[in-house]
Amino acid sequence: MNTSTTQIAVASPACSGKPSKKALAKIKARQLAERGMATSEYAVGIMAAVALALVLMKVFNADSFLTIAMKLVATIFTKVLGWL
Repeated sequence: MNTSTTQIAVASPACSGKPSKKALAKIKARQLAERGMATSEYAVGIMAAVALALVLMKVFNADSFLTIAMKLVATIFTKVLGWL
């Protein structure tokens, strides 16, 4: 049973087989509100991903990052070769 069927069954009175127009309108409004909420969450997620990408591009393109990364790699090789 899907969500809308469950909501209709819960929203309808116990003695009647069909939900009222008011209950159907509430269900439709809730479904539309939830759909918009998911869209805004995707938009925020995309903006966060773009912001992170821009920060990483700025860091990786900096000259000091390349120097630090090369020192780190050289240190790792030195320690590993020292253990052998």
